[in-house]
Amino acid sequence: MDTPLLIPGSKAILGFSGGVDSVVLSHFLIERYRIRPYLLHVNYGLREESDEDERWCRWYAEEHRFEIVVLKADPKMRNGQNVQNWARDIRYQFFSEQAELIGARYIFTAHHGDDRRETFLMNALRGSGLTTIAGMSNSQILRPLAHMDKSAVLEYAKEFGLSWVEDSSNASLKYKRNKIRHVLFPILDKVEPRWRGGLKKSIDNLSLDSKLLDGLLSRWSQENVKEIDGELYIQMGTWSGEEYAQVLLYRFAKRLDAGFSFQEIGHVLTGDSGQRTLGNSHLLIKDRGQFIFGPIHPIDNREYEVKNIHDTSHLPFDLRFTPKAIEEVQFQNNQEWISTSIPFPLIIRVWKAGDKFVPLGMNGQKKIADFLNDLRVPRHHKERVYVAEHQGQILWVLGYRIDDSMKVATGAEKAYLAEINPRL
Repeated sequence: MDTPLLIPGSKAILGFSGGVDSVVLSHFLIERYRIRPYLLHVNYGLREESDEDERWCRWYAEEHRFEIVVLKADPKMRNGQNVQNWARDIRYQFFSEQAELIGARYIFTAHHGDDRRETFLMNALRGSGLTTIAGMSNSQILRPLAHMDKSAVLEYAKEFGLSWVEDSSNASLKYKRNKIRHVLFPILDKVEPRWRGGLKKSIDNLSLDSKLLDGLLSRWSQENVKEIDGELYIQMGTWSGEEYAQVLLYRFAKRLDAGFSFQEIGHVLTGDSGQRTLGNSHLLIKDRGQFIFGPIHPIDNREYEVKNIHDTSHLPFDLRFTPKAIEEVQFQNNQEWISTSIPFPLIIRVWKAGDKFVPLGMNGQKKIADFLNDLRVPRHHKERVYVAEHQGQILWVLGYRIDDSMKVATGAEKAYLAEINPRL
């Protein structure tokens, strides 16, 4: 939460509501750092005075020689989302876009010490863990007032004769944050008059502990995690038998996808090979002594007819057959050479239980399930393996092996070079 050494005269943006906090920070940045930020104001259109607040912000910018950019949000686009979450998402997306547009070095918001206390209590009451309970963890956002109490912010405004607008929603008890501010804080003042200082120390200590945990997790990731073709592979080791293994794997998973469940991560950790769980966009699967994180791909149950070697544009991946003279045939990994006597039409589909073929170089049939298991293909990859069949006979397990009947015959003058570039 400490503000780094700021470079005077740098381009910067400041989230500006027109309230006392953002007004004080706009003045503070000039006085302390000689940084005159672009003011970014969001008119959410949620209150009757929203337009009047926008006009005041424009007046303030003109009066004090600030550049200002205003975003008019449309509340109808909220689609049932929590008002405060919707407003926050819009606000920070706006900040990020404008920072990139003007080449800003810094993004400032005017959160102060009381905001930190409110956020901490809200997170604690909803059951947050160490990495999120202190809140305000976005390292791209700088909060120079974070160690100032609201009373100190007001004193600064009074000292310099600053004016501001009051947001009427700050007094409404409809929002949980305002209930904590207006109801809980006065009670804490009576229970322990020094609670603000004590809670500040607790938040600071938890923030430091959170940084320590993040550092240890990053170090563990560097030593144990490998990325292969857009997926993350974690080998089981001594760590996976420790009491903290479930917490470790869960914290790593949450960095990728907030939708993972702590309980389900535990089931994967202790389950058999093939055990999996899903987040919002990623899956975690246990596979033969390793854990794999990868994006979720829907199962493709369609069948695609390919009438000739050029009829492949409708497939869910790129497939190309290139005729080559037999002298050019060189058998290498990631290339498939197929006889030019391919019978058409072909049906391309995902393999299913009971499918069999004769792998190139073998005499007898083999179940595709056993063939893929022998190759140690991870379960979630097997679900996306396609086959090409003609009149019920499987001629090719795409990307893995052709049927022996499709091999390039001795004496052939040409062969097809079959290349696959998945788009899934």
